[in-house]
Amino acid sequence: MRVAIYIRVSTKMQEDKYSLKAQTYELTKYAESMGWEIVDTFKDVDSGTKLKKDGLEAMLDLVEEGLVDVVLCIEQDRLSRLDTVKWEYLKGILRDNNVKIAEPGNIVDLSNIDDEFISDIKNLVAQRSRRDMLRKMGRGLRQRTREGKVWGPQPAEYNYDRTTGIITINQERAWVIPFIDDLYLNKKFGPSAIANELNKRCKTVNGVDWADSQVVEKLKHKSYHGIFEIAFKNETISVPNVYPLLRSEETYNRIQAEIERRYNWKPASPHFLRGIDMKCASCGKALIIHKNTVYGRKDNQEYPIETILHSHPINEKCKTKPHINVKRVQNQLRNAVKDILTDPTKAKQYIDSGFDENEILKVSEDIKQLEKQKQNLQEKIDRLLDLYLEGTWPKEKLDGNRKRFDQQLITTNELLSERKRKLMLIQNKQINYDTVLEFLTVAERFDVMLDESEQQELIGSLFPTATLDSKKNKLILHAYLPQEVTVDIKIEIESINEVKKRETLERAKERYERAQRYLDRNKGITLKALGEAIGCQPYTLRVDEERFGPFKHLAPHWSCPELRKERIKIIRKELLKDPNISLRQLAEKTGIYRKLLRELIKEEGLRR
Repeated sequence: MRVAIYIRVSTKMQEDKYSLKAQTYELTKYAESMGWEIVDTFKDVDSGTKLKKDGLEAMLDLVEEGLVDVVLCIEQDRLSRLDTVKWEYLKGILRDNNVKIAEPGNIVDLSNIDDEFISDIKNLVAQRSRRDMLRKMGRGLRQRTREGKVWGPQPAEYNYDRTTGIITINQERAWVIPFIDDLYLNKKFGPSAIANELNKRCKTVNGVDWADSQVVEKLKHKSYHGIFEIAFKNETISVPNVYPLLRSEETYNRIQAEIERRYNWKPASPHFLRGIDMKCASCGKALIIHKNTVYGRKDNQEYPIETILHSHPINEKCKTKPHINVKRVQNQLRNAVKDILTDPTKAKQYIDSGFDENEILKVSEDIKQLEKQKQNLQEKIDRLLDLYLEGTWPKEKLDGNRKRFDQQLITTNELLSERKRKLMLIQNKQINYDTVLEFLTVAERFDVMLDESEQQELIGSLFPTATLDSKKNKLILHAYLPQEVTVDIKIEIESINEVKKRETLERAKERYERAQRYLDRNKGITLKALGEAIGCQPYTLRVDEERFGPFKHLAPHWSCPELRKERIKIIRKELLKDPNISLRQLAEKTGIYRKLLRELIKEEGLRR
């Protein structure tokens, strides 16, 4: 048996102390006692909840090359505390290559259903154990916070002695807080203007330029008026008089009131498209979901409208300038997820990949383009160095260009790695339609089972990015699979007329069901009475019947043949009793109003 030893700890402290050495010694001794050939030892110092780890990836490379028969670890939780999707991916690689998982004294054959079941249980237990450990750590941190013992990174304006637990003012940076407060409250500077003033005097403690977000953080931080506050998941703990004062509580309250007055900011309401980082296909700039409110002309009622568009100011260079109501997209996205999961033939209409030779050619072409783009960026960076040495351009301008090119180079390298990984997976037939279907299974009935904030989180995790091509009326969702590759899912954007027709039909269906529920409770009422009860015209209800079928338990219309026959029978019976009865008395006895009585008697010749 060829064995790959895998060892892992979560923190650097565990590595430096004893844990990795102990694992290595015990596993090596066990492998030798079993007479196994040790191919290599792989180690990671990282969380077991992460799939992408250097040691694990290097080991899986050997597994896929067919050089390993068994993976040996001290316990399975060293190999995986992964969530279900990532665990299935890792398990699939081992199973497809006939590789077993071993612990000292136990071997798991993933091709055996019972062994795989036990392995799945161990992974679930490992996840539960990790959550328990985090809860215990959380309780300890909460108690430490309640006692006013600081932990974690501290503001740069304070010095913290870990041995004594004493906090003192950092005199070199103590001037920053009153300086910011004065500019904000007295001179009415905004965060960006304050950041510019600070950059004229100093850098941040990390040696970089101040940004407006850092200024806002200083304005909102409670430690500067003595409070040590930590927001935990279900509890916020505040302890006063922990830090030496750099601003008064009165000044802090004035600052918060000023922030509220200037911005009157409210968090955006949850919407599942807000979890997606959308970009414009025309100009490549970011798109946002902008919420606006219109008022009805008749009832003056508020109607919210959410629109996909460029963030302000509007990008004038964009040729298409997208302005799309989210209703044109959200229903199509829901339908796409449902269709992909329920109908394999429809799935191929949405998924922009054949996972075949054509796709290999397409990805290979992408790789060539990205390699060329990478080379061009590197040449631009090299030319900047020459310009810097010549001294013909200002250093600040060259530094700005260098940062921009460096960021573009990082993005290009990430895309290049992703495309190469995708090419390898397609060539090795490790990714196909079934992979995408399995990935999207978690979203089944997401619009029914989850609330809006949960929908936003789920859809954002499945499709972290998207491209809106308003010229072609398409939204391309970039699904990020556990294999760390993207697969594009194309969705047609509805026209506004299609949206109106669909919404009209949905409202009619809801009205029809509401009417039927009322009829179930009040059987035998007329159409007119039903319309009055639910607030609509009888004609509208007739149209709904034509769309969705006749109502049950509705009183028949006066012109109904069966009802006519029944009324004639009742009239004849009363006339036999008293041929000279008046029309008024006949109406009282039969319950039929006089106008209809007169018509029926005349048409049927009931009186001679």
